[in-house]
Amino acid sequence: MTHAYGNQSGVRYMTGGLKVYHVPWRPFLMQNTLPTFYGTLPIIRTILIREKISLVHGHQAFSTLCHEALMHARTMGYKVVFTDQSLYGFADVGSIHMNKVLQFSLADVSQTICVSHTSKENTVLRSGLPPEKAFVIPNAVDTAMFKPAPGRPSSNEIVILVVSRLVYRKGADLLVEVIPEVCHLHPTVSYLEHVIAYWVLVY
Repeated sequence: MTHAYGNQSGVRYMTGGLKVYHVPWRPFLMQNTLPTFYGTLPIIRTILIREKISLVHGHQAFSTLCHEALMHARTMGYKVVFTDQSLYGFADVGSIHMNKVLQFSLADVSQTICVSHTSKENTVLRSGLPPEKAFVIPNAVDTAMFKPAPGRPSSNEIVILVVSRLVYRKGADLLVEVIPEVCHLHPTVSYLEHVIAYWVLVY
C-alpha cells in the first residue's frame, strides 16, 4: 500500500503479480501524505480484511501513512513489524518531533527490524522500544550479480565505494569532510563520481 503518484491511484498489478494499492491521498511534502490519524482507517481496514492480511509491515520513520497503518493494524489486532533504515539525531527540532512520534507509534509493535547494530541502538534510544523487540537484518548484496574484481589494477591503489543518497541522514555531510582528508593523505588518489538515484564514489 502506498499513496497516489500523480494520476495513479487505485489498484495496480506489478511484475510477478504483486498487487499495489495506491490510496487516493496525495503527498504534500517529501513524498509524505498529510497526517489524518483516523482518516485512513476505513481504507486500511478494507484492504486488511479484503486481502486476508496476517502481518502488517511498514518502514520509513517519516512516513505518515506507515505510522497510521501500523496504528490501525494494531487496533484491529494484527501483528505489525516496523523497519528502520536511517539514523536520526536527538537535538534538532525535526528529530525531537520525530522521536516523539516514533515513541507513540512503536509503543505496541510486535517487532522492529534495523539494518545495522548502530541503527538498532539508535532506534531503541529514540523510540524507547525494548531492545529484545529490535532485530538486526543487514542490507544484502546479490552475490550472483556483484562479485569482487578478479584482480586489483594496482597494488598501491585505494578504492573507496560509497553508495548512498545525498541526504544528511545518510551522512553526506561527513563524506564532504572525509574526502579532502583522504585526498591529502594519498595525493595519487583518483576518483569517479557517478550520480543517478544513488551516489557512487570510487577513489
